[in-house]
Amino acid sequence: MLKQPNRINIFNYCFPLGVSEVFFLSSFYLSILDVSLFALALPFSALFLMFSLYLFLRTHKTAKSLPNQEERRREIHAFYHQSFGIFTIIFFVLLFAALAYIPLLENGGHFYLLYCFPMALLCLIPSIVSYKGMKSYKLETDSSLNV
Repeated sequence: MLKQPNRINIFNYCFPLGVSEVFFLSSFYLSILDVSLFALALPFSALFLMFSLYLFLRTHKTAKSLPNQEERRREIHAFYHQSFGIFTIIFFVLLFAALAYIPLLENGGHFYLLYCFPMALLCLIPSIVSYKGMKSYKLETDSSLNV
């Protein structure tokens, strides 16, 4: 069983996310070279992306269970802010990749369509959770600037 993370930061889920993106980009490279092995890289990318999502949600659960202290509040807010940016960018990249491959359905585009749309929707979950977390762990400096 994996132990609960003791620090709340993005490095808890970044390694599997990076491996997922390496598989995703290598599948693009292989499809450009017209090698049919590109379809084998997409399931590995999806597997690592789902594992990264699991690690994010586990870190989110740990962040919610921590007592509300000011020094931890800043760390948790930074975690949610960075996570929102990362998963929102990945959401838009996957969405635009799926839309770009719609005209190329006969050249293997259906693999990207079947991969990118569900994975983009899957990346929308941590984006929404991170946005809600940013709002709930809002820093006092943010509220004083809005006055």
